[in-house]
Amino acid sequence: MVRLLMGAMAGALPAAPSRVPWPELREELQILPAGTHRDGSPAWHLADPVRNLFFRVGWLEFEILRRWDMHDPAAIAADIAATTTLQPDSDDVSDFAVFLQRQELTRTTVVRPKHGIGQWLLHNYLFIRVPLVRPERWLRAFTPRVAWLFSRRFLALTFAAGLIGLVLAARQWDTVVANVRGAMSWEGIFAFGAAIFFSKIWHELGHAFVATRHGVRVAHMGVAFLVMWPMAYTDTGETWKLENPRERLAIASAGLLSEGVLAAWCTFLWSFAPEGNFRNALFFLGTTAWVLTLALNASPFMRFDGYFILSDLLDYPGLHERAGRWAKRWMRWHLLGMRDPAPDVVSDGFRRFLTSFAFVTWAYRLTVFLGIAIVVYHKFFKALGLFLFLVEIVMFVFRPVLMEWRVWRARRDEIQWSRARRWLALLAVIALAVCVPWSGRVSAPGVMQAGFEQPLYTPFPARLERFTVAEGARVASGQVLFTLVAAEPGTDQAKALALRDAYESRARGAGALDDHAAAKQVVADHMARQYAAEESSSVAEQHRLLLRASADGRLMDLDPSLVEGSWVSPHTRMATVVATTRWRVQALVSEADRQRLEPGMEARVYKDGEWKPLVGRVIAVDNGAVQKLPSSVLAKEHGGSIPLNPTAPAKDLRPANAWYRVLVEGGGLTETVSSKGPVTVRFDAGRESLAKRWIDSAMLVLLQQTGLGKDG
Repeated sequence: MVRLLMGAMAGALPAAPSRVPWPELREELQILPAGTHRDGSPAWHLADPVRNLFFRVGWLEFEILRRWDMHDPAAIAADIAATTTLQPDSDDVSDFAVFLQRQELTRTTVVRPKHGIGQWLLHNYLFIRVPLVRPERWLRAFTPRVAWLFSRRFLALTFAAGLIGLVLAARQWDTVVANVRGAMSWEGIFAFGAAIFFSKIWHELGHAFVATRHGVRVAHMGVAFLVMWPMAYTDTGETWKLENPRERLAIASAGLLSEGVLAAWCTFLWSFAPEGNFRNALFFLGTTAWVLTLALNASPFMRFDGYFILSDLLDYPGLHERAGRWAKRWMRWHLLGMRDPAPDVVSDGFRRFLTSFAFVTWAYRLTVFLGIAIVVYHKFFKALGLFLFLVEIVMFVFRPVLMEWRVWRARRDEIQWSRARRWLALLAVIALAVCVPWSGRVSAPGVMQAGFEQPLYTPFPARLERFTVAEGARVASGQVLFTLVAAEPGTDQAKALALRDAYESRARGAGALDDHAAAKQVVADHMARQYAAEESSSVAEQHRLLLRASADGRLMDLDPSLVEGSWVSPHTRMATVVATTRWRVQALVSEADRQRLEPGMEARVYKDGEWKPLVGRVIAVDNGAVQKLPSSVLAKEHGGSIPLNPTAPAKDLRPANAWYRVLVEGGGLTETVSSKGPVTVRFDAGRESLAKRWIDSAMLVLLQQTGLGKDG
């Protein structure tokens, strides 16, 4: 069986005809030894030097190629069976001939349908390479000059420097965190961009120099676009010529090791460098190399360094494609009972690893590509993001499912319908669980506080004359709690009272005066009323200095510095009257749940550690999303369930997603709520299925972002 190593050729092909005109092989093809397969059988590389492609073939394919001049599949199969322990038939030989034609390794090829530029972009936009330089000449010139970088002494010194640098950085972790936070600016973003650019160039040079040391030609270097995301690349495709897997492993891991060397020395030097631009540059280079090396390049689920390293460690070229065949074989057998031949001869443990690896790879790739589409959608322009999202759903979900469905339909006679019916029944159960509105319960996090709180302040600076209540004491509505005195309001009251009496006396005696007595009486009456009003105002001001309870409750948070005879500022909170039985909860719900709630609905509130709920009613449902959490106890960083926006300061308590406040009030408390405590609120809303929620959420996004939901 031919093991195709190039991912671009892993597409599905139509069934081969049983008889084809015998093709002639191209003269420039080369066949070279490639060691052994995992089962110990010999392997060869069938190389196409014109396109710089190669195929790893096994013993049977090698024997067929040796007898190619016989021009007859039946004769080739018979001669192989007579001279070796292999027992092929003529169809095996014909299938291999058709394969060679389809891969354009013969003079006559199978004609493939032509695709337009639109279809080409649709199939190739996920990964496009743009060659920029051909570095073969200067690589061979400079490789001897950097030979010291590959010495054991330098690598041991680098390991020691990296270890010391990490220990020193850990001992001044506060400085590291401060530098990271300080980098969250436009200057920091540009600095990180420059560091990424330099580290990626360093990374690719590592591949290039190690490949040159082992005699592998570096055809070109350039930029690759992964879903429009640029990244540097080095063409080391000719590593297949190396028969020793350790040499191939050295080239594959050279980039990661180069970034590790850069990170180690930058971390070490940063610990000793003085403050300034040089130290900042070391910090950016070190953190960039450490993070990107671990987070991106080391992943074996994309065609980055981690994938080639794992392939060479396992000595299993074409890991993604061959693992995918094992996963498809597993699905066809367990879902439909279809028996496919084993793609390779491997152990049971390795077979299970390949199957699991394929499923994880598919999920990882779907997540990465959708994540990139979402970034483009939010950071650039939304039409492109929507297009990328739809294309990736088609390419990674619908297209593979459709291709597999065609295989199932073509082989429907092999399906074990008893097994298929069990899976169909399971799918029906899942559909019921998703589509049927089973539960109408809405659960939301919230904070509880007293239903009524009266903070006590003096209206203006005054002297505390008397108070007779203590912390935690029960108070009644209307009870005087604090008596204060202010000299100025009292003086104004006495002055206004005296002037009022004087003008009233003048008004009563004005009739016995001269001819203008009537006018003077009117003036006196007016002035008397004015000063009477001022006297009433002064009395009201004096009453304001008698601080009373507005409702029954307890006196809480009494200022311990208050003593009789001391002066109190209007900004000083003297105490708080808290209701003893009433409570209020601020709950936070999502957009979908907000639409299901309305004032007057019943709500059950569960306090931490208590199984019996408090029953209340919804008082209000906000239409606008909250910009700040009502309490820090709801934040995930403080033990809550709501993550904060990472781009905003933590003290702002700004949530990462849209949350809406629902006010719930009720009674029945046995003790006073003294502070905001976390609770869980459950509402009995209208029943709704998971499918409806997903559809509504998707439609809401489309309406909001396309503008179709706007009026006018």
